Amino acid sequence: MKHQPPKWALRFLEFFLRADYSDEIQGDITEAFYWRVQEEGLFKARFKFILEVFHSLKPTNLKSFYHLSLNTMIFRNYLKVAFRTLLKRKSTSFINIFGLSIGVAAFVFIFLYTYQIFTFDDHHQKKDRIFMAYKERITPDGTQATYDTWVPLKDRLISDYNQIEESSRYYTSSASIKKNNRYLEEEIVYTDPSLFKIFTFPVIHRNQAKLFPTKNSIVLNEKTANKYFDTSDAVGNYIEVFLQEEDTTLRYQVSAVIKNHPDNASLQPTMLIPMESIPIYPELANSWNASFLETYVLLRDPSDALQLDADFPNLIESIWDKQVRENTNFRLLPFEEVYDTFFGDSANARTLLAIGIAILLIAIINFMNLSTAQATQRAKEVGLRKVLGAFQGQLRTQFITESFVMSFIATVLGLLIVVFTIDPFNQFFDLNIALSQFSGFEIIAACAILIISLGVLSGSYPAFYLSSIGAIEVLRQKLGMNASTSFRNVLVVLQFAIALFLIASTIIVSRQINYMANKNMGFESEGILIINASPRSFTDRELAQVRLKSFKTELANKSYINDISSSRSVPTSWTRSFVFVRPNDWEGDPLRMRYTYVDANFFEIYGIPVKYGRNFLSDSEGDQRSSVILNEAAMRAFEFSSDIENTIKIGDNEISVVGVVEDFHFETLQNEVAPTLIFHRVSDNLAAHNTITLKMEMSNLIERIEEIEVMWNELGSTQEFTYSFMDDRVANLYESENRYLGMVGLFSAISIVIACLGLYGLTLFIIEKRRKEISIRKVLGAEINTILRLIFTDFTKWVVIAFVIAVPFAVYFLAEWLESYHYRIDISWITFAVSLLIVLGLVILTVGYQSLRAASSNPVKYLKDE
Repeated sequence: MKHQPPKWALRFLEFFLRADYSDEIQGDITEAFYWRVQEEGLFKARFKFILEVFHSLKPTNLKSFYHLSLNTMIFRNYLKVAFRTLLKRKSTSFINIFGLSIGVAAFVFIFLYTYQIFTFDDHHQKKDRIFMAYKERITPDGTQATYDTWVPLKDRLISDYNQIEESSRYYTSSASIKKNNRYLEEEIVYTDPSLFKIFTFPVIHRNQAKLFPTKNSIVLNEKTANKYFDTSDAVGNYIEVFLQEEDTTLRYQVSAVIKNHPDNASLQPTMLIPMESIPIYPELANSWNASFLETYVLLRDPSDALQLDADFPNLIESIWDKQVRENTNFRLLPFEEVYDTFFGDSANARTLLAIGIAILLIAIINFMNLSTAQATQRAKEVGLRKVLGAFQGQLRTQFITESFVMSFIATVLGLLIVVFTIDPFNQFFDLNIALSQFSGFEIIAACAILIISLGVLSGSYPAFYLSSIGAIEVLRQKLGMNASTSFRNVLVVLQFAIALFLIASTIIVSRQINYMANKNMGFESEGILIINASPRSFTDRELAQVRLKSFKTELANKSYINDISSSRSVPTSWTRSFVFVRPNDWEGDPLRMRYTYVDANFFEIYGIPVKYGRNFLSDSEGDQRSSVILNEAAMRAFEFSSDIENTIKIGDNEISVVGVVEDFHFETLQNEVAPTLIFHRVSDNLAAHNTITLKMEMSNLIERIEEIEVMWNELGSTQEFTYSFMDDRVANLYESENRYLGMVGLFSAISIVIACLGLYGLTLFIIEKRRKEISIRKVLGAEINTILRLIFTDFTKWVVIAFVIAVPFAVYFLAEWLESYHYRIDISWITFAVSLLIVLGLVILTVGYQSLRAASSNPVKYLKDE
């Protein structure tokens, strides 16, 4: 079969070339194609054919429709006319430019925010090959994913699987760093040298080939190096670290300094030390009993992950036994899914980006609507230009130039709005977005793309429509407006549909967040102060026990302290402690449940009622290690009855269930209340407790907090005085949801304002077009309300059609969003009724003023020339 040149290229060429040039040019390059097939081969022949097609598209060869003269004088004339047109129609120009600039500003804000989410961890060059190892426990209560792994897992994975190129452990702990005889609280990371082969942490200072030349080496980031040594080049300096969990002080030498991590990073290490420097590392090196760290792997090929998942059951059985294999899944989590797993929901970011695009679309629709609506006013201009010999292509160029001028002005104004309001925007939403994360070239390129996109999208249809008006039609005053009117009506309906969707979304998101914020969490939060206090925050733990006991006694004697309690964890802050447990006569597999330690005062101070049985006995009666209190979720999981005595077993230890408390939330209402075991430890057992809870009077709060801080500072702790109020902690649970609500609400309001601006401008043109009709109706005796009803009929019809279109989409997307919350509201028809009433109200306000003026005007004014 004879080879043919690409058909799409021929059609492309034929579409653009002038008819009198087309046959000659196509014949020449086709003949050259057949020659090249014989001499150079098919691939080169097709490639050069395509090049010649584009080379043939010279301005002199193009159809008149596309013949855009590059003459500087003509181009300057286009710009001059464009600016004159903008100044001549000030109200329309203002509506378009103001709407577009606000739309651009809103879009830029949304883009900067969502860009941080969509590029989360993208600075790691091997991100697509990085995976996080984790395990799933299969229990009768369901499958539970946990991300803590074992110390020897890293070496085992490397030795057993050739698909794994590198592996590294990562464990974050608290440490106190000595500076000028003061201890500063820091997070320190235990890891392996292979971490730097897996992740991209650029090294800016080092003195040896190895980042950890000895187990007493430490790597700092720039910020931390400057903090402790007043220079980023801190290599060779020594730093004293008190390791709280290990209760020991070690001296490390800085071996390297890495660049500061970006804000949108899951791993943000400031201090890294070798895993082997843990004092008890020899005991952990081969222990499969304790899992407490994260394990990351770098695969040679990302597709190997599926094969590894299939092979991991054999690994589990080789380490433990067949029973553990049946109860445990081992998995690899792609690093690209870390954000959605631990930090947030990228679906919310996609929704916000869609809102940003919708805002731009509404502004573009305004431009198109107003441009086509004023066609009658520009018809004479178009007709005169055509009589004088203007081509359609030249007319279209003129109108496209006007849209580009407007897009340029709007984009510049939008960016100026961003520059001057980005700081208050960051403060209000607690963000850290900035234009400075992009280079000057990237910003200029993005602006150029935005200007071109806005210009083409907003100017194309008006340019095509206006340039198609014939000179004869102008003279006969028959402009054929039906097509443009129908298209304009479609755009208005689309605007209303977007507005209805956004209003309904804002209402649903607001209702869900208010529902969670106001729902009873199962405990009291007012007047409760939490103090972080643990013997691990002292260099001498025996002395810490004495001082903390004295501190609590002194607090209890304060008149403004009504009650005091100690516990390992408090509501809103879960310690992630788990244990395997089963009922005494349970024959099945044990359940993996959460547990915590509290003193006998815990339930009383938080107002958590004991539903069945009793509370723990007072601390004065000793440490009741043989007792446990369950929450209702644990009672249901064990299938216990409330009218009989129950016992559970942890290993071989039998523990009596002395009571059951009503379910209370340790976490956000996005999650179901988990089965929890609550064990007793006396308040003096400070090794079991991490926090002190105070029930206090809230008057003179600042003075009392300062007094407690002075008392704490006298204890000699390496930890600064840190406290929080429980009601603030509850509010912080929904910080991301409140931010999302704020953004959805703000940008929805902006989109509605822009839509109303366009609607206002469109109303002016519609009323102007129907002035004579309105005047004649008034002469014939029509009442004002009849005329108003006539004007409002079309707008009401558009809103109803938009409502029918928007509701199914809103129900689908909102139901999907609510699915991520275990405790959630129902989608009610009232939400959409309210949305409809809001839009109708906005239409009445926007259209009503101009309509009332038109209905009240003197008809003689508009009929005297007839």
